[in-house]
This record gives sequence, C-alpha cells and structure tokens, in this order.
Amino acid sequence: MPSPSSLERSVEIAAPLEDVFAFHLDTRNAALISPASTRILSVEGVFPVVEGALVIMRMRQRPMPVGLTWRVRIADVTEPHRIVDVAERSPFATWRHEHLFAATDDGRTRMTDRVTYSLPAGPLGRLIDRLAVRRQLGAAFEERHRRTRELLEERAREAPAR
Repeated sequence: MPSPSSLERSVEIAAPLEDVFAFHLDTRNAALISPASTRILSVEGVFPVVEGALVIMRMRQRPMPVGLTWRVRIADVTEPHRIVDVAERSPFATWRHEHLFAATDDGRTRMTDRVTYSLPAGPLGRLIDRLAVRRQLGAAFEERHRRTRELLEERAREAPAR
C-alpha cells in the first residue's frame, strides 16, 4: 500500500496559547474560519471536545451540488498543545488532522496543522491528489490560518489585560 500524502502549514497568532487552544476545542468554530467556498451546514458533538468524542459535520463545498458529511473521532487532546481528529467517514480514504499549538517567546502562539490523508481509488486517487487535491487543501489551510489569525488577534486586542 502506498504511503499517504501529507500537508503541514503553520501560522503565528498574536494571542495567548490558551485562547488559541480553547478556540479549537469547539469544532463549531470551523464555520468562522472556513474558506468562502465551504459552507458549514451543521456541527454536532459535545463542546469543548474531549478525547474519544465524536463530531459530525455537514458542509457544502463549491462547486459540488450536494452536501458532505464528515464523522470524526477526537483521538487525542493534550492541553494546551495538541488536538488530533481522525475521520471515520469523509470523502477521503484516510484522514488524520493534528492541530499543534506552542507559545512563542514574545507571547504569541504558533499554530500548526498537520494532515495525513489518502484518497480512494488507488492510482487514480493518487493522480487526482497530485493534480488538484494537494493544491486545494494547501489553499484551504492558508485561508483557514488567515481567518483564524484575524479573528483571534481581534479578540485578543479587545480582551481586558490579564
């Protein structure tokens, strides 16, 4: 079996580690940071998420005319540094998403998304990944990071001093 594909993107956010981590414990926040081409229709689960929790997310992604359902299991929560979700049902054959958080020396937070995935359909899926999916995922995570940074930095500016 061929090795899965991977993607890693990082961003620094001018907000405290605890705030960035807490934001990601509530998967409903995906609607606030998703690219414009993705509309979150619903998110079901218990929030904040805990290890072993199940999250069901329904979304519509342009240009697809139908909604998609993702069913993910929270495989690990290590406060305040790591959240891992693994898809039990998604458009991918396999999907593992690590959210990693680290405080920087200047009080900012370095957030890293590391995704390991594979597409169905064997060699055809690998070709589609090389031709389109890898690029689309990269762009989607860049947009998610931009939106996350803007939102959490705005909240940090508005928060009373600790």
